[in-house]
Amino acid sequence: MAAGSISSSSFTRRRMNDEQDETPHILCYCGLRATLWTSWKETNPSRRFFSCPKFRERGCGFFLWHDPELSERAKGIINDLKRDNKKLQMEISELKKSNMYIESAIDCNVLLEPVNNSVNNSVTMKLSDEICSFNRKFRVVIVVFVFTWIVMIWKWLV
Repeated sequence: MAAGSISSSSFTRRRMNDEQDETPHILCYCGLRATLWTSWKETNPSRRFFSCPKFRERGCGFFLWHDPELSERAKGIINDLKRDNKKLQMEISELKKSNMYIESAIDCNVLLEPVNNSVNNSVTMKLSDEICSFNRKFRVVIVVFVFTWIVMIWKWLV
């Protein structure tokens, strides 16, 4: 494990609090207990290191690797898995958005269902009334037609 300096640009995203109790008590140049972090940069994915807990406020610059360097193959696999995970997280996010839109549409349909039923019932009643009216008119036309036909046949025979 080699000592060096750490800049804010090489700071990584995750702090490993769970492992802090299991690691040796290493003091930084300030005399404070060094914090254990995990690097997620492509050059050192998942490699843990110690740094000054005040490095963001321009601490003492203490830096010490906790884990040995990974092989290029291991780095490649971890970086590929990170990319795949990021893609899946984005896909999950998009699916959640789509799901929200679908749920909103379902909620709208549930709210509009009584209105739709009312409109459908109204339209059905109007159509039913029109059908009854056409049936009456049709019967009248049939009666007139039959009567006319009978009169014509009677005149023809007489």
